[in-house]
Amino acid sequence: MKPQQNTQQLMPDAGILILSQHFYPESISTGQTITELAENLVKAGIQCEVWCGYPTTIKRETRVPKRLDYRGIKIIRVRSSRFPKLELPGRILNQLSYALSVFISLLLDRSGRPVLVLTSPPFLGIACALNRFLGRNPFILLVFDVFPDVAVTVGMLKPKGLITRTWNVINRFIFSQATHIVVIGRCMKERIEFKLKLTAEAQNKVVLLPMWTDTTTIQPVPKQSNPLIASWGLQAKFVIGYFGNMGKSHDIETIIEAATILRSQSDLVFLFVSEGYKKKQVMARVAELGLENCQFRSYVERDQLSFSLSCADIGLVSLENGHEGLSVPSKTFAMMAAQIPVVAVMPEASEIARMISEENCGFVVKPGDATTLATTVSTLWQDHNLRHTLGANARTAAQKKFDVSLVARDYYRLILQMQSSV
Repeated sequence: MKPQQNTQQLMPDAGILILSQHFYPESISTGQTITELAENLVKAGIQCEVWCGYPTTIKRETRVPKRLDYRGIKIIRVRSSRFPKLELPGRILNQLSYALSVFISLLLDRSGRPVLVLTSPPFLGIACALNRFLGRNPFILLVFDVFPDVAVTVGMLKPKGLITRTWNVINRFIFSQATHIVVIGRCMKERIEFKLKLTAEAQNKVVLLPMWTDTTTIQPVPKQSNPLIASWGLQAKFVIGYFGNMGKSHDIETIIEAATILRSQSDLVFLFVSEGYKKKQVMARVAELGLENCQFRSYVERDQLSFSLSCADIGLVSLENGHEGLSVPSKTFAMMAAQIPVVAVMPEASEIARMISEENCGFVVKPGDATTLATTVSTLWQDHNLRHTLGANARTAAQKKFDVSLVARDYYRLILQMQSSV
């Protein structure tokens, strides 16, 4: 929806350049959420051009056009490698080649238009900061993940190692060049301001805007009308759904322990619609334990999301201890849009845990506490009225606070502010 009061300020050629490695038709969550945001910015009157890479979750032989006009969005795919995303070396090469192509393209770009850039891949912000240092395009830095902290917390980097210290220096440079720094959680804002010891000027740049979901596209679907219930063999089952990435930062182990505790309950199924680093080892662990109450599926296309999410009676999201403030699982908001109660296996200080408490739309369980998680699942299984209340609260919050049309208005205002200074 177009904001009423700011419309007249838009210039005829008003536009934003979005830099996101993943974009339509990518099926991973980042690609889908950024696509939703761009669609709503176009509806608000902002011309959107996206420089992205080639999809990595569809078959390599699938032809994807280099240039595409999609719902008013101009999509340009820059040169980059296309190795499988789930293998670390290939993912790093994809990120590096994409970021390098973007930097070269920015140097050749003479539009001076504002840029919206993601922190993933982490090399992307450097290209925008260097470009801005040369007096070129102003940019909004959208922080989905805090680097190098994520890599440190999962053990890939040493806390005081040379790479970590150098990376933090580079981050300060990126932050100093950004016009706005958008964070998606209160814990993330607190973490960034404390760790990077931002100056007062830099702190004023930090803007807290929530993650979003499309409550028009994602709707609750009754099980009797859901084609995936039969095709996935979920008839007469109480489904505990996990949707999204199984990365190193996600506490999947506690979920599998809870499934082990509940293995004798034949009516319960733990459904994982997911990909990621941990998926193979989790599937191997399930096979080793002989668990028959776990089912694994791959990502579905965007037009199937309502069906996929609505298979679940309750939804699970997770983060390991120490990851609060480093990321905010976006699939939480999609589950809320589907009217599903959310059980968060994560620290109470995390943004999702705070939000669940404030909106009364689920429960929070400490990482590693499989017994409490199993008890919580059993409670929700047995109490239909409680599930209905929590699910209704989740849907209401998604519509009134986290719908993409509402969040897009705030991005709209930031873009207008930047355009006035170009």
